Amino acid sequence: MSSFQDALRCLPPSKLFVNKKSGVATSYRMSDACLKISSNEKSKPALVFLHGFNGSSKSWSQQISYFNENVVIAIDAPGFGESHVVGDSSMAAIANETAGLIRNLDFGPVIIIGHSMGGMQAQIIASKYPDLCAGLVLSCTHKGHAHPFGTPLDDAVMERIRQRESMDDSTYGRVRIQKMLARDIAPDIFSFLVSVAGDVRVEGIISGGTAMHYLDTTSLLTNITAPVMILTGEMDIVVSPTAGAALRAELPNARHTQLAGVGHAPYCEDAPQFNTVLSSFLESI
Repeated sequence: MSSFQDALRCLPPSKLFVNKKSGVATSYRMSDACLKISSNEKSKPALVFLHGFNGSSKSWSQQISYFNENVVIAIDAPGFGESHVVGDSSMAAIANETAGLIRNLDFGPVIIIGHSMGGMQAQIIASKYPDLCAGLVLSCTHKGHAHPFGTPLDDAVMERIRQRESMDDSTYGRVRIQKMLARDIAPDIFSFLVSVAGDVRVEGIISGGTAMHYLDTTSLLTNITAPVMILTGEMDIVVSPTAGAALRAELPNARHTQLAGVGHAPYCEDAPQFNTVLSSFLESI
């Protein structure tokens, strides 16, 4: 059995948080590190992971197993996992729900690690809720597509919706992951990514696609006070070099690390490299 199969099998069970103000339910997975770590070690911040458009809380299996001295929380975006969609489909509304969950868990300021779509949400949380964010990691992400409000979703998102409505889980997952990566990867890693992407629901595609379509975080980034690390993949074909450079230009004090030999899924394409770089950042703050 591969390490990816082992990690999936050992994932913490999904839990559900219901926001009393909005009534929205958000699913998440949380490691049991808080039960195992001594009181002297509990000063380590919790790690909150936010997944991308082809992902879910399952995406972070390699990080949940690796960072076993921190409490690790992996959150499903609206329409992913068991999370309900948000009535207001803006990224700000999604970020508000995530912030409500983080605050309710009451671990104090956390390190937020957001990948792609999750990185866009993370930018908003760090800028609007600085008391919740002790550090910010932005992986393979950008500032949003910045389309004028009211313009229709682009063809790529509409294609995803049509594919999800007509394809079985395995076929849909395979198509989406093949479009996401620039090269062939190890079969067990590819199968892992396909299995996670195959769980994506139409409502998640609509919610996430809409939120990213209208988002532009430019005006928010100067409000971020936490230490920031930006990760880019050497072979990323999803986030353009221009979009990545535009994000870095707005966060000139951020540490930037390019991960070698990986595309748009560095957290599992090369989990040891991703985890080592993340560990170094955690030790520096």
